[in-house]
Amino acid sequence: MTAETVRPVVIKIGGTATEDPSVVTLLFREIGALGIPVVVVHGGGKTVSALSRNLGIEPEFRDGIRRTSVREMELVDMGLAGAVNTSLVRLAVAAGLRAVGLSGADDGMITGTPVDAAGNRTAQVSNVEPRLLGLLLAEGILPILAPVASGSDGRGVNINADEAAQAIAVALHAKHLVFLSDIPGVLDGERVLSSISTADIDALVADRIVSGGMTAKLRSCAIAIGAGIEQVTIGRFADPNDDTGDLVSLIQNRRGTTIHG
Repeated sequence: MTAETVRPVVIKIGGTATEDPSVVTLLFREIGALGIPVVVVHGGGKTVSALSRNLGIEPEFRDGIRRTSVREMELVDMGLAGAVNTSLVRLAVAAGLRAVGLSGADDGMITGTPVDAAGNRTAQVSNVEPRLLGLLLAEGILPILAPVASGSDGRGVNINADEAAQAIAVALHAKHLVFLSDIPGVLDGERVLSSISTADIDALVADRIVSGGMTAKLRSCAIAIGAGIEQVTIGRFADPNDDTGDLVSLIQNRRGTTIHG
């Protein structure tokens, strides 16, 4: 079984799945048990926000997406590509995996275009070059990717982690894209919507059933489905005391919200 013959799974992790070592360790053990190529893309916004506030900078968000000043871009690099990425790699290796920490800047993997010209270094993905990921997957190595990238000017840009995961999944022709967060799926009140179509997304936004970061996440889901990803799932990784194949249950549509065309 090789990366050339098996389409990979791309997993975006955020919230507790990047912060609680016991949860992260269990997740990496389950990734190892899958027996198929996996790429992990991680967030870590709480770390960046804490760094910003320590320097007297109040984080600013618009529609769930962080606005990144030139000064904050340095903190994003430090927090995401530095502290968070390195801690995840250490836990993956401790869990028995071969893992390498990367950012979108490595080998020109992700190029981004800033969303506006007013000193905002938040960017949208303009190009993905997945060759380095392909080499790592072929060697049985788990890439753990921080969603910081480079602009055409060679300066740093900050990519929303959901968009980065979606773009990586499309570039790798992944079979599954899984978004792990601290909520059990797309919620209508307290009810988890087990399945929604891409055609439902605009109505969910218009009816304010979803908002903020979930809106951006669902937009990324729709793009992924439109580009040929077979399955996209949004859900929560279980309590670390529950070791019953939690990641598998998400991939097999037994939990969370599945997005389809």
